[in-house]
Amino acid sequence: MGEQSPSDQDVRQHFTERAATYTGGQGDTVEAMVAMAAPGPDAQALDVATGTGLVAFALAAEITGSGYVIGVDFTAAMLARAAEEQGADGTAAPGAQVSLAAADATGLPFPDGMFSIVTCRFSVHHFTHAMPALQEMGRVLMPGGRLVIGEFGMPEDPEKAAYFNRMERTRGHSHVQAFSPSQLRGMMAEIGCPVHDERLLNREMMASEWLETANTTDENREIVRTMLWDGLEGDLGGLSPKRVGDDLLLTRHEVVLSGVRA
Repeated sequence: MGEQSPSDQDVRQHFTERAATYTGGQGDTVEAMVAMAAPGPDAQALDVATGTGLVAFALAAEITGSGYVIGVDFTAAMLARAAEEQGADGTAAPGAQVSLAAADATGLPFPDGMFSIVTCRFSVHHFTHAMPALQEMGRVLMPGGRLVIGEFGMPEDPEKAAYFNRMERTRGHSHVQAFSPSQLRGMMAEIGCPVHDERLLNREMMASEWLETANTTDENREIVRTMLWDGLEGDLGGLSPKRVGDDLLLTRHEVVLSGVRA
């Protein structure tokens, strides 16, 4: 099958299938995003493509006054998982009230300037219309509010970036387009939220593990495995691979960007 650009329905189907077992990955980016969002006790926060609510609940834990958090996602199964997490023991969101709602990132059902914080973690690369989604995030953010984006740190080199995106699209039918840190900075500046703070994080994983996390078909798993080994010399995919027996140790580079609404 190889790589192909997914539709909104492909992305929704992918996360519907993964909802029951989705964990959202390690929490380093969540911690960095909350620290950079710096929510006060009365913050009004929106978490876009909230998934199982990891960022929404982490923000809520810091909002101890009259503020609130709204988490939106366009996949009903992921929102159901978030609701389960919220209600499991009553402690998922010990601070602010957290509301969950179905919404597409390109058409957020909120008035201009409603939020003091807008966050979005590991989702821009799933958007079939990334700039319209970012424009919506900027629209609902009040002047002086913070937009915090956590994403893959795709290579800046165009050839490596293209190789990275080909691997990711082949690995999972929910990957649309990843962007390099400089591209993300440019996009955030374009929507009126120039970046004021940036953090880089690394996450190590075995290639065999990475290939099991995206419902990859057997055929595509072999294609990506071949691409990883073919790209070992010169690190063509930008994942800093190292041989470990018959496997490869990969380092996924992640970036967290914080912009302030002009």
